[in-house]
Amino acid sequence: MKLGKHIFGVGLMTGISRIFGFVRDMLIARVLGAGRLSDIFLAAFKLPNLFRDLLGEGALSAIFIPMYADSKHDEPFAKNVFSWLMVVLLGITVVFEIFMPLVVWILAPGFADVPGKMELTVVISRIMFFYVIFICAAAFLSAVLNAFSQFMLAAFMPVLLNIMLIGALLFSMYIGASDTVLYIMAGTVVLSGIIQCLVLMSRIRRKHFGLRLVIPRWTPAIKTMFKRFGVSIIGNGFYQITIIIGTLVASFESGAVSWLYYSDRIVQLPFAMIGLAVGTVLMSSISNALAEKNMRSVHIQQNSSMRQSMMLIMPCVAGLFVLAEPIIKYLFEYGAWTSHSTHAVAVAIMIQVFVLPAMLVSQIFSKTLYASQDVKTPVKTSIVSLGIASAIYLGLFWFVGYLAIPIGVVVSGYVKNYLLARACRRRGLSKIDGRTVRAICVFGLLAGALGFGLWFVPIHSIFALFIAIAAYGIVYMPIAFLINRKI
Repeated sequence: MKLGKHIFGVGLMTGISRIFGFVRDMLIARVLGAGRLSDIFLAAFKLPNLFRDLLGEGALSAIFIPMYADSKHDEPFAKNVFSWLMVVLLGITVVFEIFMPLVVWILAPGFADVPGKMELTVVISRIMFFYVIFICAAAFLSAVLNAFSQFMLAAFMPVLLNIMLIGALLFSMYIGASDTVLYIMAGTVVLSGIIQCLVLMSRIRRKHFGLRLVIPRWTPAIKTMFKRFGVSIIGNGFYQITIIIGTLVASFESGAVSWLYYSDRIVQLPFAMIGLAVGTVLMSSISNALAEKNMRSVHIQQNSSMRQSMMLIMPCVAGLFVLAEPIIKYLFEYGAWTSHSTHAVAVAIMIQVFVLPAMLVSQIFSKTLYASQDVKTPVKTSIVSLGIASAIYLGLFWFVGYLAIPIGVVVSGYVKNYLLARACRRRGLSKIDGRTVRAICVFGLLAGALGFGLWFVPIHSIFALFIAIAAYGIVYMPIAFLINRKI
């Protein structure tokens, strides 16, 4: 398997999706404004996104792909899982459609103060909630394709959603801001989910086997899968709790919640493009290697992915550390945004950016554990990480203010990394070689040296910022590629 090629392809699609997502958000702001209509759409869109995070995407693939690989890509098993997934999703949808007024009231009680706002939110939420069925089904279909080492089509699906929403927003500009726009947007979201399912299903049937719904059977494998899925959801829940605790602590300092939101968005971008791509590809390749009991292949893939991902993430760490302030200034310092906010966000980035290497390595180790069908260890490490992060948030906030949150993120990230690495090593699932260690050290030194040079580059415009970033990449990448090949 050409590991680097697959990682690059998935990362590229993720980057394209983020760009289209940024355009989508700009159009939402332009068409819906920042009032009643945008409140309703964003509140209604939050529910399907929450279920997508909990039931679809990473959680589903992390459980299904190793079991599917272990079954030697057994077709009846895939059909049975697909059928049970549809039963569960239909049940969830029926419950939420019935109790949607109560759900909306819990999530957005303030909407009741504006006549008609709560009622319209309920209607739009009911329409948009059907997206849960299709996006979770699409996540399963993507996992099937990933199990066969086909990644690009699945990685393109988020791009498709953003393109369709952009088209709907451009069409809505001719209508003007009205309730009709909300119905168009809600319908577009559901339609995009249907199209994603049809496209993915078509590829599976054409290239692999006739996946279809069957009468679901309660087998030992399904029982095991549901247990592991429940544990995985608990792990995701602890991650959400960490975010909530950080937000609660930050809320005691005026402006801190916003500063941390924007700093996190910037820091998460390189991880989304590199870390998620590495995790997606490794989940499949290591699962197949473990199913064949080929530990040598597991170790080779771990080391290769670690070298390649670190080669890409190190310049992001150094670049964001040095250029944090001009990046925030030229992205956000307009209108009501002040230079004080720019500096506050930049300092948070300069701290939080150091967690990126730990996040990447943790991604590799956690996917290895999931591939070995060990679901509990990643969840246990998440609980420990939550405890450490929360203690740092609460202990340091009274001394360093909002900066306690990025400090807590960095420290807990490296602790989690250590625990996952130790778990993999004890199970014989990890064997990091000297070449990888040397490469990581050299990449760090190279990125740091070039980043230090950026301190002395005068940046007085957004054009100068782009030139500095481009020059940094042009100098770093050829040297790094050469090092990766020769070291």
